[in-house]
Amino acid sequence: MIKQQRYTIGVDIGTTSTKAVLYKEDLQVIDSTYVGYDIIQTEIGMAEQDPKVIFQAVLTVIRSLMQENKSIRQQVDFISFSSAMHSVIVVGEEDELLTNCIIWADNRPAKLVAQFKKTSDWKTIYQKTGTPVHSMTPLSKIMWLKEYFPGSLEKAKKIIGIKEYILYQLTGEYKIDYSIASATGLFNIHELTWDKDILKLVGIEESMLAEPVDVTYKWDAIRASYAEEMTIDPKTNLVIGASDGCLSNLGLGALEPGETAITIGTSGAIRMVTNQIVLDKEGRTFCYYLSKGRWVIGGAVNNGGNVMAWLISVFFPEGKRQVGNAVETELEQLNRLAEIVAPGADGLFFLPYLNGERAPLWESEATGSYIGLASRHATGHMVRAAMEGVLFNLYEVWQLIQEVGGQSKTIKVTGGFLNSPLWKQMLVDIFDRAMQQPISFESSCLGAVMLGNLAKEVSGSSSPQKSAGLLKDREKAGIWLQPNERTAEKYRKIIPIYQKTAEEMSKVRKIMSEVD
Repeated sequence: MIKQQRYTIGVDIGTTSTKAVLYKEDLQVIDSTYVGYDIIQTEIGMAEQDPKVIFQAVLTVIRSLMQENKSIRQQVDFISFSSAMHSVIVVGEEDELLTNCIIWADNRPAKLVAQFKKTSDWKTIYQKTGTPVHSMTPLSKIMWLKEYFPGSLEKAKKIIGIKEYILYQLTGEYKIDYSIASATGLFNIHELTWDKDILKLVGIEESMLAEPVDVTYKWDAIRASYAEEMTIDPKTNLVIGASDGCLSNLGLGALEPGETAITIGTSGAIRMVTNQIVLDKEGRTFCYYLSKGRWVIGGAVNNGGNVMAWLISVFFPEGKRQVGNAVETELEQLNRLAEIVAPGADGLFFLPYLNGERAPLWESEATGSYIGLASRHATGHMVRAAMEGVLFNLYEVWQLIQEVGGQSKTIKVTGGFLNSPLWKQMLVDIFDRAMQQPISFESSCLGAVMLGNLAKEVSGSSSPQKSAGLLKDREKAGIWLQPNERTAEKYRKIIPIYQKTAEEMSKVRKIMSEVD
């Protein structure tokens, strides 16, 4: 008897879009789709989204896959979820929304957090949770809501994140995976429970939070109305999955000690997997749960591809332009202008802290700046300096990660920045390391599906050897990016100067902060 082909779906609930990828059992991509949405920013520092819009995006991407692949509706084993971290949604007694989804980029708690770090033993919180104390975290957002919007918390039944909201809609249960929980600043990563002392500090009850479960937790049914809307079998399993950053490492195959992943999308991150909890005595790195016996340490930066978006808005408000018979996009124009400028941008530096900064500063109110600007500098210099500034900042995070977690043996890269040949060559030149660009499609979706396969192994419906073999095969794929020796040598001289300049500018920011 011929065995029927089985399929899986990985869903990544991201900051600017939700993506879904349909896979065969051998992890071959069959189809993919995405739906984008906006960030609500009506005041300085604000970054919110409508949870209902994001939930509809999840329904839409799954429905789209099913409508394009109608014949396999009964052959989908499970849907597994990846999600952005650090979001907060307050839900009322009737499970109604009392707030929007306040996302990681919301910087309104910044002043409150700065004062909190002056008056509290914040390093003990970090040592318990593995999450740096910063305005990005649910810990900080809850303190901010309590201070400025106490009414919403007084009416709260639950305080959850975007993944918990979506999975509640689909299943009727409030659950949070250990990975997302470990990024809240409220979760004791040593005990894998909500930390009672921290909850008491912020003034909330444990019952107000979702129940923590392992990343392989699964439901064996979907609410019938939503299954019908997605045109999928209501008995399809849902796997809770983990956070997008951790799952990106899994999807890239960067799973062993020393294997490092660099992602540059809207923001950026450097992550390394360890087989134990690893913390920085100064609280500068994160340590998040991936799966049993695996932790992801690293540092995330606020400023990556969004710096290029800002440059486009400044230099090319008119948009695309005609070049011969082709239309050159704004991003292509920026790359072309930067490409003719020498490394180091002729003595021009750019500190890329346009949206405050997480690692390596953990300074929510940091601001960006050009340093060394002179009349000899043109648009291309400013673009190249900005691209280099993003990477110099990530290089400093990489140095910190190695200090805490050990030397990088291999580096794998992913993210939208790979669409720029210039920018990815800059990366390998600045780091002076060969890097692998894996042949993986939406690594967080792939990581979610791999966790789903692990959930099948736990239940005995799949063999551990099968998933291990598939992962090993994927690790062999990809192309290697090699540094240019002469350019790398130039950057070795430039980087220490940049770092000294950045350190001095922190003093200037303190002076400027005195200006109202």
